[in-house]
Amino acid sequence: MSRSKALLHGDGLLTAVTDVALAVQRTRSIKELIATTGHGLEALGLQVALVSLDRGVFGMRYLSAHPGVLGVLRGFGGDAGRWPLLAGTLFGTNAGPMLITDMPAALQEYAEALGGTQLTSDALTQMPKAAITSPLHVGGAQWGGLVVLHDDLRDDDVSIFRLFTLQLGTALEVCTGFERLERRTAELELVHELAVSGAQADYAALCHRALGTVARTTQSDATIFHRYNTDTDEYLMVEAFGTSGPAVGKYQRFSLPPGQPVLVAPLAVPVAKLPVDSALVAGEGFLHMAVVPLTIEGKPVGLLTLGRRRDAGFEDPEVRSAEILGVQMAALLERARLYDESGRLYADLKKSYDELGRTQQELVRHEKLAALGELAAVMAHEVRNPLGVIFNSLTTLKRLLKPTGDSEMLLNMVGEEADRLNRIVGDLLDFVRPYELVKKANAVEPIIANAVDAAAQSTLNANVRVLTEFPRELPPFPLDAHLLKQALVNLIVNAAQAMPRGGTVMVEATLEPHQGGTWLCVRVRDEGVGLTQRATEKMFQPFFTTKATGTGLGLAVVKRIVDAHMGEITARANEDGHGTTFTVRFPPTHETRAGSLTPPKPSPSVPRR
Repeated sequence: MSRSKALLHGDGLLTAVTDVALAVQRTRSIKELIATTGHGLEALGLQVALVSLDRGVFGMRYLSAHPGVLGVLRGFGGDAGRWPLLAGTLFGTNAGPMLITDMPAALQEYAEALGGTQLTSDALTQMPKAAITSPLHVGGAQWGGLVVLHDDLRDDDVSIFRLFTLQLGTALEVCTGFERLERRTAELELVHELAVSGAQADYAALCHRALGTVARTTQSDATIFHRYNTDTDEYLMVEAFGTSGPAVGKYQRFSLPPGQPVLVAPLAVPVAKLPVDSALVAGEGFLHMAVVPLTIEGKPVGLLTLGRRRDAGFEDPEVRSAEILGVQMAALLERARLYDESGRLYADLKKSYDELGRTQQELVRHEKLAALGELAAVMAHEVRNPLGVIFNSLTTLKRLLKPTGDSEMLLNMVGEEADRLNRIVGDLLDFVRPYELVKKANAVEPIIANAVDAAAQSTLNANVRVLTEFPRELPPFPLDAHLLKQALVNLIVNAAQAMPRGGTVMVEATLEPHQGGTWLCVRVRDEGVGLTQRATEKMFQPFFTTKATGTGLGLAVVKRIVDAHMGEITARANEDGHGTTFTVRFPPTHETRAGSLTPPKPSPSVPRR
């Protein structure tokens, strides 16, 4: 057996892997990223194999210098050839991280199936017992994969490495963008030496004026400029000066086979000697033509065509002058293209940074929920068990003593406070409980009606009225009916609690255009005390409350449910200055947002006896 350094688990492993992820996010090149990933995970006692996927072939990018791992690599040919094949087998078609509990056995089985591979018993003995394989994706495509090996890897470690590979994939995308931007910046510096026009110039107008200048300096009657498109291997017309006949329409775009003489040196001939379409060109009155290939550092960038309607051939100095001006025009357009691409790259880079920030925030939120889940499990066990004793004792005392007066009042106070404590624990469990969101088409009106009834049976006082309004019949909408009802009950109860002297809660549902689609919009309006600036900023944070007896979890639960639906929730003061309106919007899609880390399973609730 191999001897591995002791491996952390649970929050300890999550924190350690998060530190590695943060270090990876600070890298600015793929080479640095790979080294940081490998060294960081090795510091935790893990053995690491990191491979990349290029045109369907896996290639080794990082491999721990572990005797067992290297011994297996030698058994698969001693190079990076057959080990990537094994890596492809491990995660090439796997949608997510996977735990292999007996890695030596898996390697032996693969070697036997492959044939011609000899794995020594020493190599297999020194090989770590377990492994987690994780595919790496960048921009929706598979970049490669990560394999971590250790004797003590467990099932609950898989989710941690799922989050890590998401962070690693985002960091890879950022580094790819940085390297691409650096290459384009170097290219821009070269173009700047060839063309000195401003970055915000009107390139179409510049090309038109430049062609006019070429026509004057070469004594041509017409000039046409084509740029070379490297993506399609075609020449595309940019501008024509002095002609608009059939030849212009026919040669808007065309391609030339490699090795054509016109691609090597300028061609200046009478129209009758043109290789193709001499009759077409002659029909427009031209007698002589010159076709000038434009290159920068030996690479084609365009073609400049000159035409004369008088019987005088083009001289070498005229052709050379056209070539110089044409290269400047090509450099001008190349610079414009690079500026546009730089803007797109910047937008892509910003998008990657934003996604990285969201992923990091999600990871921190998952850590908090995991810790809160553990706290909830402890509270459910340690608090509700004594509460059960209290409830049973109160029931027994009332039956035996039949108290009256102050004794009855004191016993009732104990019961009420015990009930409140039980509700606090229940609210906490509701908040940390993982949601198994199931969206399907549901009628909206019955869900709202059930929510109003449920809220009326809970804490609403007799002076609070709840009214509903549906401007028109709503079609079925993709929602989780149970969770929507829970969110609406919390919003209605919150609205009622904001009106201690009573009032009206209005619940309105309608369809509204939003973000290019038709969203379901539900508004809950009260006539309460309104919102302060501080409450507006923190109302959806767990445990924030403005009520003396509140837990601060009701609106936090609503926010989680809305986020899981990929919806939006906002709150604003009413225009008349009295009360608040909460607006919840749900998108017309069956997609859901990935849930939080599953907290430990809480103990069952204690019923009121």
